[in-house]
Amino acid sequence: MKAHVEEVSSVQRRIRVELSAIDVKSAFDSVYKNLQGKARINGFRPGKAPLNVIKKMYGSSIAYDVADQLVRNNLFTAIEEKDLRPIAAPVLETFDLPKEDADYAFSAIVDILPTLAISGYKGLNLSASVVDVGDSDVEREIEFIQRRQAKSKDAPEGTLAKAGHVVNISQKATVDGEEFSEFTFDKVPVELGKNYLLPELEEAVVGMKVGDSKKVTIAVPEHVLDKSKVGKKAEATVKLEGITELTLPEVNDELAKDLGLENLQTLKANIRDRLDKQADSHKRNQLETGIFEELNKTNSFEVPPSMIEQVIDSMFDEAEFSSDSERKAMKANAAEREKARETALQRARNTLILSEVIKSEKINVTDEDFDAYVKELIGGSMGGMPADTKLIESIKASMGQHARESLLFKKAIDFVISHSKITESKETSPTPA
Repeated sequence: MKAHVEEVSSVQRRIRVELSAIDVKSAFDSVYKNLQGKARINGFRPGKAPLNVIKKMYGSSIAYDVADQLVRNNLFTAIEEKDLRPIAAPVLETFDLPKEDADYAFSAIVDILPTLAISGYKGLNLSASVVDVGDSDVEREIEFIQRRQAKSKDAPEGTLAKAGHVVNISQKATVDGEEFSEFTFDKVPVELGKNYLLPELEEAVVGMKVGDSKKVTIAVPEHVLDKSKVGKKAEATVKLEGITELTLPEVNDELAKDLGLENLQTLKANIRDRLDKQADSHKRNQLETGIFEELNKTNSFEVPPSMIEQVIDSMFDEAEFSSDSERKAMKANAAEREKARETALQRARNTLILSEVIKSEKINVTDEDFDAYVKELIGGSMGGMPADTKLIESIKASMGQHARESLLFKKAIDFVISHSKITESKETSPTPA
């Protein structure tokens, strides 16, 4: 066997394997002998038909089996001999079928990782907006909890709609005399006084009684889907179908206990801790985005095609589908795969960049690192309650190598962040939905 390697690109090699006529004849003999033992031919006992009969009956099709054996027995040996390190199964190129007593050759494309020398990951200039969580943010969260725990009842007959009521409204609307479906709906519940409705519509509903209808003119806003209607006047008829009054629970220890917590102080502490973690995550996401934007601009390299395909597969594996059959269908859909390709390419590039940082800086994950990581994950899912050793070990086993790799990449990002200059700007904490 002889093997030759040709560089197709920085991430692909073509390996050509040449086999002598002796090797080819040996493969033919092996396939014939194997077939002889299985063949059922009239006039002969099972496995006893002469080779010349086997060759006469199967000679025209046996070359496919011989080609398969020659490739299987020699391709990976050649790859190992040439010190290639494929990251996916080699792709066999078009080849001729072997002929008995003749030399034979075939070739395959092998994807390999690019040789990288990532530069500039120390001393990056990054920016991020930060959120300072205050008492007002905690109080706003408690208000949302109150509303989730609120008791509701139909308002007495004749009640006028006002802020704080949850109203059921129906509406029909036209623009330029034609029905405008985006402003047409039936029995939609909405709370007044929270700016959920367009100003003209809320103003019309306030003061109405159940069963009342009112005509209102509404300026079509920019966020509608049909952009041709933006800025035009919608003529609408709104009907008040129902009014619900909410009775909010008091903000005290009982409210906290209803949520399984010890007291109000604990509830507020948990809320603040969650908001602080959200703020930290928001900041980190901005820094990560900045890191990859900068390093992708200053470091140019190719990504192996098979790696992109693997990332596309993992994207579909992570996505939510109604069934496994739907997931498989989407993974096999060429158009859907193409839609995901650009995102997959970016993810693959980011992975390769971090892998090089890990290699260059000799970053690793110790058992202590992994234990702390698992405990942090468990603590987040158990409301801060401690987990016993058996639970920790069980979760570590189930998470496996993938979790260690995630932590390794996290440590690489931590390293880059710690060696960056970060400019922070204040951001108002968003109102939760």
